[in-house]
Amino acid sequence: MAEETLVKEALTEEMKGFGAAITQKLDEAGWPVVASLWSFDPEGNRWKLILASPRVSSDGPQQAYGAVVKALEALQAPLTDLQLIRVVVPDHPLIKTLASTIQTGWAIRGIHLSERAINGLFVEESYLYRLALESAAA
Repeated sequence: MAEETLVKEALTEEMKGFGAAITQKLDEAGWPVVASLWSFDPEGNRWKLILASPRVSSDGPQQAYGAVVKALEALQAPLTDLQLIRVVVPDHPLIKTLASTIQTGWAIRGIHLSERAINGLFVEESYLYRLALESAAA
């Protein structure tokens, strides 16, 4: 009987640079990003760049993705990169869970988390740029 081995997709330096760059472009455009991170999805065996903003609630997801498209265009990145990005509200469960233990402030950082259980949620792997939720503990 053959055994299948799943090779985990790596988060490349190019992806890390892209995440920081798009976060910065959104900042420059005045689109408030309160959380920005790559999160590994073990079911899909791929990384997703998660961007959380209160504008997702107030303006709706369509306008939120429109802001991301403008940032991609400003970076001269292919629009196919949009498939790697997910915009969410600040009270998304993953964002709230991470922010309950980590706050980075508004700077863009690079913090790697791997295989951690935080408040009952298992985080396979994440690379954090920003977690700046003032009311995260609430």
